[in-house]
Amino acid sequence: MKHTSVLSTLILCAGMIFCGCSKGSPQNSRTVYQQDRIVIWTSCREFAQYIELFNRQHKDNCAILVYKDNPALSLPPAKDENPPDIIVGSWLRTDSPHKSFKSLDYLFDTKKLTSEVFYPQLLNSGKRKAVQYLLPVSFNLPAIIFATENKDQIPDSYVLSLDQIRITASAYNAKNTKEAYTKIGFTPLGNDDFLYLVSKMMGTDFREEKGEIAWDGQALLDSVAFLRDWVYKENTSPQIEEDFTFKYLFMPYYRQVSSGRTLYAYTTSDSLFKILKEQDLAVDYRWVVENNSIYIEDSVTMMGIYKDARNQVGATDFISWFFQSENQKHILETKENMHLETDMFGIAGGFSSLRDVTEHILPIYYNQLLTNLPPSQMLTAPQKLPARWESYRTLVIEPYIKNAVTVGDGESAQTLHDYEKEWRKKVFD
Repeated sequence: MKHTSVLSTLILCAGMIFCGCSKGSPQNSRTVYQQDRIVIWTSCREFAQYIELFNRQHKDNCAILVYKDNPALSLPPAKDENPPDIIVGSWLRTDSPHKSFKSLDYLFDTKKLTSEVFYPQLLNSGKRKAVQYLLPVSFNLPAIIFATENKDQIPDSYVLSLDQIRITASAYNAKNTKEAYTKIGFTPLGNDDFLYLVSKMMGTDFREEKGEIAWDGQALLDSVAFLRDWVYKENTSPQIEEDFTFKYLFMPYYRQVSSGRTLYAYTTSDSLFKILKEQDLAVDYRWVVENNSIYIEDSVTMMGIYKDARNQVGATDFISWFFQSENQKHILETKENMHLETDMFGIAGGFSSLRDVTEHILPIYYNQLLTNLPPSQMLTAPQKLPARWESYRTLVIEPYIKNAVTVGDGESAQTLHDYEKEWRKKVFD
């Protein structure tokens, strides 16, 4: 993995040398090594395109990309490593952001940025004690998809609650003369991410506190009870679900609904709109909502200026440029014209944190958004979570929930702490 990251860095940095990192006329042009570079750490490879566009428009600046699988785990920089000026990635929010990032309040004080252009929930999530340390770049949302031919069975035109999904999915169930299921409207156990979403929507509130993972224990038990009740009452048993999934739902999620074997499939906006742009599919979608809240995916992408940045002036120029709607529109136009197979959805793989871009520009390129934009008043920002959160969620939380839902009556189930103990051995020992 380290060799891959180093190679990616060298290739991307080399590319930046030839994509507008010069000043003035050819006679006065300077290489990337002679200029004050803007060093950008990010896990989003698509930023290479954004940087190239910035460099072409700014002859006095030269931004370069240094790829990091998880920038939050690379802080602080190694002693022999050039520090970044800008960091872009997930899991950057902490209880002490001042230890890694400069305050960005001056960007608003000097009118280089205005707070009104951002989704307020996301902008506020980058603050600590009323100081803005991080700016939101992009975000994703949970969604349920279905075949358009089943649209009449969907009770709402924009969102679906967990209860609505359960009721309509159950009504879709069908059996043959041997009492074997030929259709199951939705299999909660078929997607581990959905299990976690349910716990999140029911108030488990996973978060980082003083370097430890904390949660609401009763809410977690309630979410397990809710899922067990759903599986046993609507789909007979976990084993029936597993057998049905193995027999009929072995294809990609978007093919599952078009097969007619199931009514719903769970996904997130980044996967959904990338697929819809690449393939002509007869599917539609609804946002998953609970208590008038749509829970933004934990991996929201943030941007900040490193506390020991050597080129804060250049970093300021890049950030001021990036968070302009017109420039993000140009980014999307460039992506559309290049037709790259590696393209990610939207801006940096998600909805833009700029409301104007998400609500008025993205629908030009992703036509399905014209009928169902994310309702801004329902968006709920995620909690601060540690840099290894993806690993913790997939190896601790989701296996715990799945086991707790499927364990037989009278059998003892492993606790969340049991899974966490095993995870710590794998990660830290």
